[in-house]
Amino acid sequence: MSAEMDAKRRIVLGMSGGTDSSVAAMMLQKQGYQVVGVSLWFFGTDHSLNPHDPLPDFILDAQKLAKELNIEHHVIDARQEFRDTIIQFFLDEYLAGRTPSPCIQCNPQLKWRLLLEKADELHCKWIATGHYIQIIHEEKGYYIHKGKDPAKDQSYFLWNLGQDILSRTLTPLGGFTKTEVREIAKEFGFAEVAKKKESMGICFMDRMDYRDFLLEMIPDLDRKIGRGKVLDNKGNYLGWHNGYPYYTVGQKRGLELEKKSGLMVSRINAESNTLILEKKEELNRMKIKVSNYYFNNLEDSQLPKINTIVRGLGRNPQKFSKLQIISDTELEVILEDAAWAIAPGQPVAFYIADKLIGGGFAE
Repeated sequence: MSAEMDAKRRIVLGMSGGTDSSVAAMMLQKQGYQVVGVSLWFFGTDHSLNPHDPLPDFILDAQKLAKELNIEHHVIDARQEFRDTIIQFFLDEYLAGRTPSPCIQCNPQLKWRLLLEKADELHCKWIATGHYIQIIHEEKGYYIHKGKDPAKDQSYFLWNLGQDILSRTLTPLGGFTKTEVREIAKEFGFAEVAKKKESMGICFMDRMDYRDFLLEMIPDLDRKIGRGKVLDNKGNYLGWHNGYPYYTVGQKRGLELEKKSGLMVSRINAESNTLILEKKEELNRMKIKVSNYYFNNLEDSQLPKINTIVRGLGRNPQKFSKLQIISDTELEVILEDAAWAIAPGQPVAFYIADKLIGGGFAE
């Protein structure tokens, strides 16, 4: 077999040790691919960066399965790069009074880039993941579509993956529900894989409250920032808060107000360490300014019936949106139905039906 033909059969699979990537490995093998497992080591529970640290459990699980499936397996220790880029971005955004989603940065900058680099190094044409999305090649390029399982759809965090990534990525689970994937694991004779909990090994938050994480990474945060004033939208004093990084738009818990008001955080002023509160209905927005946007094809931004999705505390608009390009880095979303509690820094994704066409960051 020629080297070119061999490369077309070889595929790098991101393995997190959980059910999804494990079943993806089994399915790809059955489809005739020569699977090469790669586990990305981004974070350790004790923050150590010692190269001699013992491997975390999720990587040991991935290695065990790789051995059982007789597939090659590699570990990429990217803890330092992850800390310097993704975690630092996360901290910087909160210190700027914004509400970040580190996954949006991690996917193109680290996760997919490292998998592609490994694929090139090992002469593999394809990469694969256990994401519940579908990648479809259309006339204008490759597009991500929502997966079959609405509860597991992960497309929202992937709007900035470029064509260089999408054209080489396979997602074998996109056409299945989580329940079906567990059944497939049993059919392959791996009942223990079917029973696995969701793998959180790659995620540095690992179900930790972000406020605790901020304090863990910045121990003198409270001394640096301290308590600040809470005001209404006319500048009237209402009480105190514990420091602006601990709050986001739409929040009303954790405030020390002189009297109950029913008001909630509307704006965060990081420079003055001040929170501005408004009534719940005043947090409705009919327009959203979006920065650093990305589209597979810019022409898609002018199509009708665009859905705008913003995950978080707020409520997504139920009707369609119109996008107006302002500059190369900024656009405005004009909504038919209000969005509630949009926080600066949150990812904004644009869809036409189940097709993801682009996204950006709320301002």
